[in-house]
Amino acid sequence: MAKNKIPLIIGASLLFALTACQPPSPTDRSDASDEDIAATSAQTTTSPDAQPLAKAKTPKELTTALVNLSEDKLRDQLICSKLDDHINAVDHTSKIESVRAVQRQLKVCLPAADEDSVLQWLQDYQAMYARFLQSDSSIDDADFFTVMNNVKQGKSIAVAQLRKISPRARYLIGLIRSNADVSIRYLGANDFEFHHDLAAMADIFTPYLADDQSEFVQRMAQDNQSAFWFDNAVALSFEALIERAVFWEDFMQRHPDSRFYDHAETLFDLYRYLLFFGANNVQWTDKDVRKFYIPANERLMMQLTEHTDSRLTQNAQTLLAFMQLSDNERQQRYPIPDEDNNGQPINTEEKAHYQLMQALALFAPWDTVRDKNCLNGIICRDEKVE
Repeated sequence: MAKNKIPLIIGASLLFALTACQPPSPTDRSDASDEDIAATSAQTTTSPDAQPLAKAKTPKELTTALVNLSEDKLRDQLICSKLDDHINAVDHTSKIESVRAVQRQLKVCLPAADEDSVLQWLQDYQAMYARFLQSDSSIDDADFFTVMNNVKQGKSIAVAQLRKISPRARYLIGLIRSNADVSIRYLGANDFEFHHDLAAMADIFTPYLADDQSEFVQRMAQDNQSAFWFDNAVALSFEALIERAVFWEDFMQRHPDSRFYDHAETLFDLYRYLLFFGANNVQWTDKDVRKFYIPANERLMMQLTEHTDSRLTQNAQTLLAFMQLSDNERQQRYPIPDEDNNGQPINTEEKAHYQLMQALALFAPWDTVRDKNCLNGIICRDEKVE
């Protein structure tokens, strides 16, 4: 008969555990702040009373472990159920403490989240930080430019200067001065923006992403920490453009089923186009596409033709062959119509550019880039203009 007592005791203990672990009343937490919830999460994940089930040696220890485990799960579920609301509540009026509370909540919620939830929180968190860093100071404000320039150069700022800029800008500058996770970037043309450490943002999510997604996010954090456009010109060297185009084409080849494949293709198309056609303020060759302005860039293009077979390699081979064609040969292979696709006469200075576009079968990716911004943050964001 003694042998039957233990199962009865365990059954009673489990009944007690299930009874003791009923969810707390909604009124208990309805007015909890971000900081309160984050503090609760810290307490539940480090509670000294929690005992792993594997270490339970007696019915009493098993019951205690079950109760503590259930309480932890219930608290975590409560925290995670409110995470979306707390992320969406952060805006340009919030304090850094609200951001840190969200970060602490993410540490609780990410480990048990499914892939869709992790990616959605990543997207929402990036948008949250963009809102948080918004400043109501105008880029045409001379006082704002003076203060931001001093901050960028690490110079002291007089109190009288700070009083001339908006309270929000003062607050964000204070975060920079206190070594918070905020910085500034100069975009040229007297234009500054507040910025975030993208590597720190990526580090929150990469442990919970698939390998290809983690690689994508980490690479975006690396590339987008610095501004891509500077005073409406490409801020990258010719060599850096090649490296990025090669990387994203390789990424697509290695991860054809990646959820970020389309984003990688958007980046590849952009870098490839700029590599062969430049931008308004940056041209790699003369207007007739006969020679490179910098000989080192020609050598880099020739090296690109020696890579394994790819679209980028084929484009490089086509470009170098095109540069050797006479005007008559170009006209025969790539005839110039009287008007472009918009019905406008084709400028004589644009003839070589137009013919090269035919030779490479490339078109400006601006429509795609306009719809999908991949040059800020750690993932692309949709920016479709209706």
